Amino acid sequence: MGQIGRNDPCPCGSGKKYKNCHQQLEEKKGTATSSKIIMGLVIVGIVLIFIVSFMNIQTTENQAPGEAPPGKVWSPEHGHWHDAP
Repeated sequence: MGQIGRNDPCPCGSGKKYKNCHQQLEEKKGTATSSKIIMGLVIVGIVLIFIVSFMNIQTTENQAPGEAPPGKVWSPEHGHWHDAP
């Protein structure tokens, strides 16, 4: 079946032209789907921002908690002091 023209009879059988019957409903369906897609992308973006922020906090926690004690070096991988080589 081909595409329905604006001035063709509506396929629902109402006898009205398609533009005065179901065309507006079909157009609203497309808009609702687009809105859902955009909202989903916004939510994904917010989640990604949260994850990146959390990862940034984790990396800053591995910094040395102050000046090194004599003969020690800070190990960011382990999060504690090691004997200096």
